[in-house]
Amino acid sequence: MKADCGFSLVDMLLSLAIWAIVIAIALPNFIGLLDSANLQQTALQVVSDLRSQQIRAERFQTYQEVRFAPFNNYYLLYGNGTGYEGFKIFVWPTHYFDGYLHLNYPTVRFDDNGDINESGQIGFSDSFGHTQNIVIYLQYGDMRLIPHMIMGT
Repeated sequence: MKADCGFSLVDMLLSLAIWAIVIAIALPNFIGLLDSANLQQTALQVVSDLRSQQIRAERFQTYQEVRFAPFNNYYLLYGNGTGYEGFKIFVWPTHYFDGYLHLNYPTVRFDDNGDINESGQIGFSDSFGHTQNIVIYLQYGDMRLIPHMIMGT
């Protein structure tokens, strides 16, 4: 009597079909999770750079700035004593919410006491409609990171 060894072509095709369905269901969730993490990373980096510029302004008693590029995916760091200090690029696919910067002026400037000249929100979004807002309060430079989801995007 001969034993049946291995898999038939039908078994292999059925197995591949099941794996294809599982991947098709899991892949969008994984990509959404990755995009959300990149969005969070960008927002935390911007808050960190704003706070760093504020601390440097207080410590060295000089003006410090963060200049945003309203329709682009980067921002620039400036110091009064050093001038241009570099730029930072948003982690892909993060962009400004609605495609533009939600501040009256694209420059957040800290005076020599660490106080701020601008108030408003810097909103970021990803391709799945997740958003992160950095709310900046006038004068004392208090900043808060507020996550929320926008429906219909």
